[in-house]
Amino acid sequence: MTTPSCTPLDDTTVNRPVPRDVKVQALLVPVMTVLGVVSAWAAQVLEDHRFDQSRPCKVVRASVPPTEYVAAWAGPALGIAAVVVCVLAAKSIRRQCAVGLWSTRSGLLAYISVWFNVLAIPFGVLTLLMAHTPGATWGGGDCG
Repeated sequence: MTTPSCTPLDDTTVNRPVPRDVKVQALLVPVMTVLGVVSAWAAQVLEDHRFDQSRPCKVVRASVPPTEYVAAWAGPALGIAAVVVCVLAAKSIRRQCAVGLWSTRSGLLAYISVWFNVLAIPFGVLTLLMAHTPGATWGGGDCG
């Protein structure tokens, strides 16, 4: 059975085994990125459904269900957590393997997926803002 190694993709340094915890840490980054986007998207779907249930011009928005708050907070929280985990994984790989994060396969996946958070975190913050905005602020139908 072969152990995973710190072998960089361009083979310029000595092979060192990648510790399992560092590999798991690096692979958590894309998982948290996807979960953050899915949770922000779910909050947006809940917001749209709640907006459709409101009567135009009388009640602009129905009350916010707790699931929408949880989904809205989870989006940016998971996005920021993914960035923090990526930084910690980069430090661990640098310290234990003496190569950059992008030099190992799991590190490269973490490095690429963390850049998706440039778009995912603001999207999550927007859904969080929409969940906490009072009903009269957002328009609701053609009230003339």
